[in-house]
Amino acid sequence: MNIRLRLALGMALVTALVVVVVAGVQFLALRSFLSLSEHERLEMLVPTLETSLEAQLRSGTAPLKLTALPRNVDIRVLSAGKIVAQTNNFPAIALTESLGYRPLAKHNVLIASMDLSGQPATAQLASDLLGVLNPLRAYLRALAITVPTATLLVALLSFAFTGRLLRPLAQLEAVAARLGREGNLRLALPGAGQPDELGRLARTLQVTFAQLADLREREAEFTQAAAHDLRSPLAALKTRLQGALAGPRTPIELREDIGEALSDIERMRRLTDDLLLLAGGEREVQTLPLSLAHLTGEVVDRLRERTPDVQLDFETRGDTTVLGDATLLTHLVENLIENGFRHGQGADMQVCVVGESELVRLEVSDAGPGVPSAALPRLAEPFYRVDAARVGEGNGLGLAIVHRAAKVHAAELSFENSQPSGLKVVVEFRRGEPRL
Repeated sequence: MNIRLRLALGMALVTALVVVVVAGVQFLALRSFLSLSEHERLEMLVPTLETSLEAQLRSGTAPLKLTALPRNVDIRVLSAGKIVAQTNNFPAIALTESLGYRPLAKHNVLIASMDLSGQPATAQLASDLLGVLNPLRAYLRALAITVPTATLLVALLSFAFTGRLLRPLAQLEAVAARLGREGNLRLALPGAGQPDELGRLARTLQVTFAQLADLREREAEFTQAAAHDLRSPLAALKTRLQGALAGPRTPIELREDIGEALSDIERMRRLTDDLLLLAGGEREVQTLPLSLAHLTGEVVDRLRERTPDVQLDFETRGDTTVLGDATLLTHLVENLIENGFRHGQGADMQVCVVGESELVRLEVSDAGPGVPSAALPRLAEPFYRVDAARVGEGNGLGLAIVHRAAKVHAAELSFENSQPSGLKVVVEFRRGEPRL
């Protein structure tokens, strides 16, 4: 059962329920009104009855006659416990009934006191219940027709109205199906410009599909670049092993081939580690208070030993305590410095960690050739290459890992060219919890 039919049936059921409840209240009100009207009608007959009987008593008429009565009213008059006058069809009601108005013997009965020639008497007036029941039965017969008619009419109107209301949703469904067949996630969705709920849904889906398209494109580019960078060391490794097996080799030659093969394997291992770190998803961040200056200083000491021919200066000022993951921050600092080593062409480098009131700023700068201004926004993209002047032995993932680590720690990463030459990378950490 589709939404359109469910809405129509739901509206029909609600309408039927409302009509029945309202009709029930009206039925009770009508019954009370008819009973009250009958009571008032019988009370109005008492003075007329008393006048008629008084006139007959003064004229000496015997026995007393009950005349000019409504056709559905029967009367009995009692005096001193005896029947003075009575209509032929008076119902079986006890002579000793107390005064008042109530239903008795399937009649609405009014028992009222009256005075006959100075003697107390009692008048018992009984009207047939049909005077009340017939209008109520007619009302119920009318309801038996009105409720189904109103329910059917509301169901039909609701079905037509919801069909018109859900027409944009059907169009959206058709376009979504076409989108799935063609794979064009940037296809414009109908109704995206409307201000209603369906318009907001269409806009949200359009934005989401566009983001998925961007993600799919980046994933395809990432996969192609990763396959390309893995293929080169694999091909080199295969060539070296085939050369080693091609003919007799001296121990020195075998040692050289094995060493070169190990270098290729190490390159693939580092590339794989970087890929796993970059594509690690929402890994858990071990947030602990740590000194960014102390962590950076340890990284600087290790890299100085590895690259002694590059002058690497380190400076720190202020309180540099941040909340973060030591492993990710170590990767961040190492990759920034190694990027300067690799692309700075042996130029001097400077690392500075500064603690301010609300920020801790890490700056890594080199005196190399720098990069074109147009390339600065793309430096953190995986496998992005600027030009031959800054291509080295890296795999193109260093700054992408820096960007990811900064994002996990809610830090701001920026690149700028130094004067007169060189590249300066700034990472600003806000004091507080990282964004998980």
